[in-house]
Amino acid sequence: MSVQLITALAISGSIASIVASLFEVFVLKKYRRPETLENRISKLSGALKESSRLVAEVEGEIQKRQALVTELQQDADRYQRLVSLHQEQVEAVAQLLKGELRKEGRRSFWSGVIVNFIFFCLGALLSWYLAA
Repeated sequence: MSVQLITALAISGSIASIVASLFEVFVLKKYRRPETLENRISKLSGALKESSRLVAEVEGEIQKRQALVTELQQDADRYQRLVSLHQEQVEAVAQLLKGELRKEGRRSFWSGVIVNFIFFCLGALLSWYLAA
């Protein structure tokens, strides 16, 4: 095909497309049926369903944030109670914690001694068995 033939086909196709578009806009638009009440009602119900879905999503987000606010408020109240403890109460709590730590330290020391003794005995028995 020659370039002139391709150009002529492209130009004629473009002109035909423009004419068809103008025909559709000016002529066929007059013969279209007006939108019926049923179509409008179905569009409206679809829009209402979508808006109710969006409202439910927003309510869910608000509830999540409200729960977070409640949790933060509880944390703030707990912090305020801790801050309001008197010096005597702080010392009493510290002494109680020190006592518990000492008990746990003694307990872990003796459990460590027992475990080490068991492994020592097992090692000695294994050495004696392998030497014999």
